[in-house]
Amino acid sequence: MSRVPLPQVAPPTGGGRSGPFVRQPRGPDLLAIPGLRRFLRWRYARLTLQLPLLILAIFVIVDGLTGRQLAPRNVATTATWLHYRGLVVVALAILGNAFCGACPLMLTRGPANFVKRRLGIELRWPDRLRNKWLVAALLVGVFYAYEAFDLWASPWLSAWLAIAYFASAFAVDVLFPAGTFCRYVCPLGNFNFLFASVSPTQITAADPDVCRSCADKPCLHGRETYADPARAPGERAFVPLDDVVHANGEGSFPGCETNLFVPTMTSNMDCTSCMNCVRACPYDNVALTVRSPGWELRQAPWRKRWGLPLIALGVMMLYWGLLNAVAMIPPFYDLARGLSAWTGSRNEPFLLALVFAAFTVGGGAASLAAAVTADAAGGAGLHPRRALMRWGYVFVAMGFGFWAAHYLFHFLTGAASIVPVFEHFFAWRGANLDPNWALARWMPSRWMFPISAGVSGAYALLAAYLTVRIALRDFPGTRAATAMWPMLLFVVTLTALQILVLAQPMEMRGTLLGPAG
Repeated sequence: MSRVPLPQVAPPTGGGRSGPFVRQPRGPDLLAIPGLRRFLRWRYARLTLQLPLLILAIFVIVDGLTGRQLAPRNVATTATWLHYRGLVVVALAILGNAFCGACPLMLTRGPANFVKRRLGIELRWPDRLRNKWLVAALLVGVFYAYEAFDLWASPWLSAWLAIAYFASAFAVDVLFPAGTFCRYVCPLGNFNFLFASVSPTQITAADPDVCRSCADKPCLHGRETYADPARAPGERAFVPLDDVVHANGEGSFPGCETNLFVPTMTSNMDCTSCMNCVRACPYDNVALTVRSPGWELRQAPWRKRWGLPLIALGVMMLYWGLLNAVAMIPPFYDLARGLSAWTGSRNEPFLLALVFAAFTVGGGAASLAAAVTADAAGGAGLHPRRALMRWGYVFVAMGFGFWAAHYLFHFLTGAASIVPVFEHFFAWRGANLDPNWALARWMPSRWMFPISAGVSGAYALLAAYLTVRIALRDFPGTRAATAMWPMLLFVVTLTALQILVLAQPMEMRGTLLGPAG
């Protein structure tokens, strides 16, 4: 059937084996919702999802560069730092990694492929960068720049950040294989990958035995199907039209650009929700399975894929999220002034770098100490790497809870402001509109703390549940009880700190040394 030699990445087929390749959730399939699978198989389905965000990105760039440089009234700052971030965490918590699926950056791929063909080169991504360390560095760089350059207050810089994202996606796609940018470079995408681990959905194989009998793995390699086989360019696996069971049977369909084979997926990591696998599978054997939040985290799915770099990134996201919120409350400015007096420096980038280093090193050390203590209490000895690989998933759940609580606080406070902000966009350019800024006060402030504290508390409960499940999984008998307590105490302590931060007034963000500095 195949015209091209394709690498074998799946376990051997045949030989009397049957059943799942790996453990996958077996909940309801959302693609069974009438019309949804048909829509996702449609050739222009992803483009339909990408266009709204592309149009929004254009508004961000235009208003950021040419509009009024007042953050609360500019599309660049409100749409980027208020609405986009809020909707990302809502989507991750309720649906999954929908924003990668609708990512407009991938619309640069067509022009990038054209340039790549003209250049006639495709470089190999360096082996040393085939991990999550680079993404971790880029993420902390973005968080640092956000604080150091007050991106939230600068429409102009926010617009240039959006331009830089598009330019980076284009450049990486020109020089390297498709999927490289998503897996190894994109900070936003990897934020979504990481926290999609708590999402209630995952791509799975509907029937693993169908995948075992599938010779060419179109969900991975892509598929070509034409009534006349001579029309197929031979770039992907050829599947005869008679073998295709659904209505989009004819055409050329890309496979997974991040190299995921559906029946072997144990997590959402690196899944962009592009649904190429749904379109390429000739047997309608891809499911979007509903699972319990945290299902993935209690399976330890990253031991074989990415390993320690990804666990370390997951742990550090907890503390970078905490810092992102702490930087908005009055005690932070007292801390900054104290740090300034101690170092004898008023250089804000330098002081901010010290703060980031303190949160990174201090948070990492605290988490490692809790994990090692739990292992030692359970009789597993003192093996820091092994302990972090075991308990690191607990910190991921806590990290998402705090990011979600913080972003929801801002989003719910001003979600409806998008209406007057767009009215102001057109009024600034001569339209006869009078923006109704009263809409910005959409939800009463007194509701914010109960909601954000409730979200943080809910994911702390999830972290506690994961702690118990991991302890019962890895430690026999009474050793499970002794192993879980250090981690449970850590979860309770950090949750109390998070709620204390959320209880503070959050309107104080300004220079590092504070309004009075």
